[in-house]
Amino acid sequence: MNYIKKEIGATFVISAMMLPGFLNAQSIQEGIKYLGSDQYSKAKNTFEKLVVQSPSANNYYYLGAYYLTISKPDIELASQNFNKGLALDSKSDFNRIGLATIKLYQGNKSEANADFESIAKGSKYRNADILYQIAKAYQLFNNKPESTDYDKSIEYAQRLLDLVKNKDKSEYYILLGNAYFEKKDPGKAVSNYTKALGIAEDKSIPYALIGNIWGRTNGQAKLAAENFNKAIETNPNYPLTYKYLYNFNVKIGNYNDAFNNLQKYISLSENNDSGTQFEMAKVSYFVKDYAKSLDILAKNWDDISDPLKYKLKALDLIENSDFSEAYKNLNQYLQIIPETKREGSDYGVLGKIQSSLVNKAIGQEKENLRKAAIFNLTKAISNGDKTYDYQSILLLLQPGIKTEASITNSKIEALKKSVAADANDTTSWYKLASEQYEAKDYLGSVASWDQLISLIPTWEVAYAGKGMALYAYDYNDKNGLAAQSFQKYIEMVEPKKEHSANEKAYLAIAYTFFAYQAYHEGNKEKAESYLTKTLSVDPQNSDALNLQKLLQ
Repeated sequence: MNYIKKEIGATFVISAMMLPGFLNAQSIQEGIKYLGSDQYSKAKNTFEKLVVQSPSANNYYYLGAYYLTISKPDIELASQNFNKGLALDSKSDFNRIGLATIKLYQGNKSEANADFESIAKGSKYRNADILYQIAKAYQLFNNKPESTDYDKSIEYAQRLLDLVKNKDKSEYYILLGNAYFEKKDPGKAVSNYTKALGIAEDKSIPYALIGNIWGRTNGQAKLAAENFNKAIETNPNYPLTYKYLYNFNVKIGNYNDAFNNLQKYISLSENNDSGTQFEMAKVSYFVKDYAKSLDILAKNWDDISDPLKYKLKALDLIENSDFSEAYKNLNQYLQIIPETKREGSDYGVLGKIQSSLVNKAIGQEKENLRKAAIFNLTKAISNGDKTYDYQSILLLLQPGIKTEASITNSKIEALKKSVAADANDTTSWYKLASEQYEAKDYLGSVASWDQLISLIPTWEVAYAGKGMALYAYDYNDKNGLAAQSFQKYIEMVEPKKEHSANEKAYLAIAYTFFAYQAYHEGNKEKAESYLTKTLSVDPQNSDALNLQKLLQ
């Protein structure tokens, strides 16, 4: 179950211009330090005092920048402050950058690009602070892909480093490193963080960032720990070190340490917003404090936008044996998450809940739950998930049941070795799905077709094959999954002007499926319509001809 939030956090440090007044400059630097350490409350107080004491264009900019940097940007207040700054100085490039950044947040990237370029060009690309602010803006909203552009950020950051000959500001390299981090280029990210390390006044920042990179890299736990330890030795009060340590310890399963890391981060940063509380709810689940996890979720529910909250609540409720409520919450989660983005644990948790509901169900509902549970538990196994002991649950549902592990032959085993060696081997996945179907391992076949679909989502045959396997597993198709797969195949193939023999064969299967489905629903007109389509591509189709007789 992947609960690790993939983000760099608020490590973007706003560079200060050479402002008149030593005390004002010192206060700006103090506010910048707070903002770069997730100490949002202290940053806000600092910038608000500056605006009261000296309502200058630059001070309004920094207050506006605060409202854009917080976890839930307040666009209205940011805009108000930038406009107040421009009212005092209509040529304030910083406040113009602030308004362009708002356009970026709102998805008006082309307008933002034009504004940024105009401002940079107006300075003849010779103002380091302007280049820095623009490069930072393109990274700022890293939870909104449509509002980021890391290539643009790298472009402006590189102009900045080319301009500043002495290159003595560590935040410039950190900015460039952050862009490469977000582009998933850890090598260049570490390279720039290492350059920052050589000149940084507070070396805990680059040490923590390097530790964060290694902490996300499999097999590099030792390097991660070394850099985190150096960060703490250098400055034990830098909050983000503990935030990154939290993510690292969750990844490697050291949940008690992760819990302590998160508490330390909250204590130092005083940042306890809904996002941080959600992280605390997650790690409380991992340390088996389910009551605390549920309590945190209840108190922050409306402020948590991540749909994962439904799954976390379901997991907590399972531990309280409240399976009915768990079922409601997990189904809510699955309605939001597209099938292509679901994890093995999603199916496993669903199967666990369904299996627990079987005992209290009666009649057809009991059988439907049992079949659905077997399907989802087997799919979780095929995806390598180990949230629960799925094999034991399967045996309780039906002693002696044949699962993916027990339905096999030499061809299947050889093909499994092939895909294990190369997960992108589409030919072997196709052969494996077909062999599993022939061996009557229908759930295994479905899982293999799913792998093919994830690798080649435009390949129509995979949807037809998946539909056939789902239908063979459950002729009633109570969950509607076979219908979804057959419908997807029809939508992809039917519009073609000409069809190959294979396409006609699969179309006939799909059309006949829907014809029989309509017949059993008592919809004669719909059944006849699909029969006509079947016979148009396969005039001798025996299943269609038999149904035609029943409809006469």
